[in-house]
Amino acid sequence: MSIDGINGTGKIYLASAPNRYSNGNAGKAAAARQPDGVQVSDRNQEFQRIRELVDALPEVRLDRVNRLAKSIDEGTYNVKSEDIAEALIQKHLIDIED
Repeated sequence: MSIDGINGTGKIYLASAPNRYSNGNAGKAAAARQPDGVQVSDRNQEFQRIRELVDALPEVRLDRVNRLAKSIDEGTYNVKSEDIAEALIQKHLIDIED
């Protein structure tokens, strides 16, 4: 940028920068210097971080399901009816409060 001059009020007027896209070569050179990239919002970055943490968790539930299925197949899976009733009531009460 160059200074055009100073007027009587003491204000400095600056000339605008030359248009770098005035000919085909300057625009291509400017575009070549700018790296390509993707900007991800902070919210998306946080979501990505959480997703990676969840994906890193072991499949504990699958192991439990397989153990229970084996117990059922072998006929060794026994649950008291009182425990089932209590679990259903607790689940229902939690759902109502939410």
